Amino acid sequence: MSAKQSEVRELFKLGIPAILAQLSQMSLGVIDTMMAGSINPEALAAIAVGTNIINPVMVFILGVFLALNPIVAHLNGRGNFQQIGVVFQQSTLAAFVLAAPAILFLTQSKPIMEVIGIQEELHGIVADYLAACSYGVIPLFGFLALRFCNEGLFSNRAIMIVSLIAIPFNLVFNYWFIWGGFGIPALGAVGIGYATALVWTIMFISMLIYSLFSPRYRHLAIKGTWHRFDWVQMKELFKIGLPMGIAVGMEIAMFAIVGLLIGRFAIEVVAAHQIAINIASMAYMIPLGLSIAISARVGFFSGRENIPGLKLAAKTGVLIALSIAIVSAIGMYWFADFLISLYSDDRQVAELAAGLLLLAAIFQLSDAIQVALSGALRGVKDTRIPMLISAISYWLIGFPVGFVFAEIMGWSARGYWMGIVAGLTTAALLLYWRYHQIIFRRT
Repeated sequence: MSAKQSEVRELFKLGIPAILAQLSQMSLGVIDTMMAGSINPEALAAIAVGTNIINPVMVFILGVFLALNPIVAHLNGRGNFQQIGVVFQQSTLAAFVLAAPAILFLTQSKPIMEVIGIQEELHGIVADYLAACSYGVIPLFGFLALRFCNEGLFSNRAIMIVSLIAIPFNLVFNYWFIWGGFGIPALGAVGIGYATALVWTIMFISMLIYSLFSPRYRHLAIKGTWHRFDWVQMKELFKIGLPMGIAVGMEIAMFAIVGLLIGRFAIEVVAAHQIAINIASMAYMIPLGLSIAISARVGFFSGRENIPGLKLAAKTGVLIALSIAIVSAIGMYWFADFLISLYSDDRQVAELAAGLLLLAAIFQLSDAIQVALSGALRGVKDTRIPMLISAISYWLIGFPVGFVFAEIMGWSARGYWMGIVAGLTTAALLLYWRYHQIIFRRT
């Protein structure tokens, strides 16, 4: 077996569980959206607005904790197993600390909606939904910390299993809290928030049990010895993670602000946007999952100072991501009507969503390339320039272009989606330049 074939095999070995984990976690939001749609269009619009408020916070924290993947992978490559146990403990502590401001933000959402101009009839439902979600913030952040530590050790299968287990719990809890029963009143869209908090708690507990008791980790000293607060380790986490959190946060913030601005339009437009963005986000989970595997492989070879292996892992991962994106774009184009029908049977909503989904099919290629390149750069702990690239791509190019098309030219939601295409394409081009500088030319 050639080195290239071996690397493809290893990437798929890690990538498939990571992709399934991402799809499972994303499906939780899709299930929420579908079940909200079964209540009424107002509930669907409220979940859409709430999601666009909560996502930037959650994704920023996810971006910070993404640093744990290459940090642990580097330590694993060097054989520094004692320090891996320290990282597990310190990252969990960081999760508890970061949860406090996030909870405060989610419980004070009404001023945000007033500033943006969200329809007033949605304010109460959205605020109550976010307050319900806030009960699960601490376990969610704990899960993310443990998840990325485990991914740095190539334990993607365990994360996949935990994520898959969450799906039936999500379905049951959603149905229970939406429609009521067994002592719980019917809470409608707000019930989805309580169900979400419970599911996040189950995911954290499951990941914690695996991390503490897996036979694979006996040599890591995760439990038994509690390490003191490690300023050096915490500094590395935030030195690498903060630029990543800001970079990912700026991308998601663009999507969130676009969603919130679209929230000023008719409820049918809001619902169509939410359907299309859900489908596009599900497709994005595949290259995102692969990028996590790319980061772990590149980080492992970087820790061993194996430059040929590092370059091969990066190049192979990017090519696989591009191939998957082509298939995804074709599928999204041909099966648009079927996909939309899973969410709503409202004819006007379906027609609007179909137009947006065509644009989603177009940006599949640039989205896959930029996230794969980000994963490769993350593996060598290169995060500051990618952060600047995100700022340029999404806020100097993407959002202004979308604003002009939507607000000045009057193209409504479709105009903002044109801006998304422009932002993602710019990010893909600039990240390729950075990849060429940092990895391709490395000797």
